[in-house]
Amino acid sequence: MANNRNMPPLEPAQPPMPQMDGQESENGGQTPTDAKGWFERGLRSARMGFPDKAAADFEEAAWLDPENADIQFNMGTAHLSMGMFEQALVNFDRAIELKPDMTDAIGNRAVALTALGQDELAERDVARAVELGAPPDGLATVIEYVKTKRVVPGQ
Repeated sequence: MANNRNMPPLEPAQPPMPQMDGQESENGGQTPTDAKGWFERGLRSARMGFPDKAAADFEEAAWLDPENADIQFNMGTAHLSMGMFEQALVNFDRAIELKPDMTDAIGNRAVALTALGQDELAERDVARAVELGAPPDGLATVIEYVKTKRVVPGQ
């Protein structure tokens, strides 16, 4: 029987990382040419943990389809995840303007407002989101967590 004590341990196989060079796309590696392509690329970037790339892709999609609430919502969510709360509010406001009963946008706007210390406005959004079907416990948990992390001047 061979002695394996001197062999280095095997490294677990890692899947190759996808290329994120700004050109990766489902349409043969070409830059998207329409809002749907930019939106889908933004969703892929967000799923892979690149909110900055996602936000840039959603911005491109928004230029091509400015009346799309889903694009505005996802752009806001990307900005929210990067701590860009004021920009997130702009996007959530636009998404809600386009689709007034968009529960996720209302809930995420409440999170952004909370991060900015605008608790009264956030509470109104929480109530509206819950009224539209958002899970109250889940939203309350996120809001309370954000309150523990925020830095509000004067507090």
